[in-house]
Amino acid sequence: MRTTKCAGLVIAILLIFIFGLFFLEWLIFIIMIPLLFFLFSGLISFYSENIDINVIRKLSNIKIFENDKIQVTITIKNQGNDIGFLEIYDTLPKKVKIISGSNYAVLNLKKNEEITINYEIQCPLRGRFLIGPLMFRVKDYFGLFFKEKLIDTQLFLTVIPQIEEIKDIDIKAKSNIFPGIMQTKHSGIGTEFFGIREYTSSDTFKRINWKSFARFNKPMVNEFELESTTDVIILIDSREVQGIGSIRYNPLEYSIRAAVATASHFLKRRDRVGILAYGSLDGKLIWLYPESGKKQLYKIIEEVVSLEPFGYFTLDGVLYEAISHMLPKKSLIIFISSLEEDPSIPYCIENLVSHRFNVIVLSPSPVELEYSFKQSNPEYDIAKRILSLERKNFLSKLRNSGARVIDWNPTIPLAASLKEVEKYQTRR
Repeated sequence: MRTTKCAGLVIAILLIFIFGLFFLEWLIFIIMIPLLFFLFSGLISFYSENIDINVIRKLSNIKIFENDKIQVTITIKNQGNDIGFLEIYDTLPKKVKIISGSNYAVLNLKKNEEITINYEIQCPLRGRFLIGPLMFRVKDYFGLFFKEKLIDTQLFLTVIPQIEEIKDIDIKAKSNIFPGIMQTKHSGIGTEFFGIREYTSSDTFKRINWKSFARFNKPMVNEFELESTTDVIILIDSREVQGIGSIRYNPLEYSIRAAVATASHFLKRRDRVGILAYGSLDGKLIWLYPESGKKQLYKIIEEVVSLEPFGYFTLDGVLYEAISHMLPKKSLIIFISSLEEDPSIPYCIENLVSHRFNVIVLSPSPVELEYSFKQSNPEYDIAKRILSLERKNFLSKLRNSGARVIDWNPTIPLAASLKEVEKYQTRR
């Protein structure tokens, strides 16, 4: 292939030739000689054979947290003839920053020669990124002709949002048959003392309360409070409106961080946690059935890190199928959304409560997010007060339906905001 320099050179030769014919002056044709020599020299020195290069790419880690650094190692071996001028460029996503080294190199490569290129990158945003492919470009010494080849050595890099540590939160929900740490106010298997009762033949001697035996003159045994698990469904709104803000500070980014943090908290309690995300135009849902254990957390992270704000599929379309076919009965639903541009939300929350689901609405405030980027002035302050009042009325409407609603200011740690759950639970 020809470069722009080659095209300019050919045009210059043609123009000189035309001027020479027009003026019939042989001295003008002499100017063409060095240009023609330059052109043919580049053509002769050009590497005309196919590029035969073997590439091995390695990443120091394929799963990292936001702002972590990883090392990229590329081993290149020339299996063809000597290459005098070789450009190497490794394709990187726009959201990835190079910390040290370079993804671009210019070198000459002899036959069977092997080199290694190292550079370090940092990923400030969550997501699933594709590192590669690797592009090779061979040029002549004068930069007139070139040949390119792409080698598909792509690797996926998963960047996980930072997981905020959430301490124990008192949330009452329907218990399962599986042992956990949620107190149920019923006797059973647990560690907290619940009461005493008369001894039966199925009880072990270890449970006998000897002080009560001496007092009542009959065998009495200790009972403990049943500690069980619950089903938790994290419902994420990923519509296009959730992406309003900057690329790093918008409701969806905070929703994903909250989803991962709450999922980690409940899985540590040995609860079963599932994910349901919606928003795409065709109504396609991201659904992960509730399970327990560390593997479930990894599955949840894999599902949510790739979420992008897209579509406008509303909540009522989701719940039409989800209530009857997907959501476990009487489970805990944590709905994470900015609650913008969806008039069906109040009806849907009321519908969930009527089906005896335990509903918590965690809403990253778009008002606080939007005005955190603006300088304070009277007009903005008035607009913020009006929008805040409208949002407060809307949240009150949701609370009246029986849900526990948290107006989350993302500048405040999530754990502190979730403490409001206990306050609204007590009121009910």
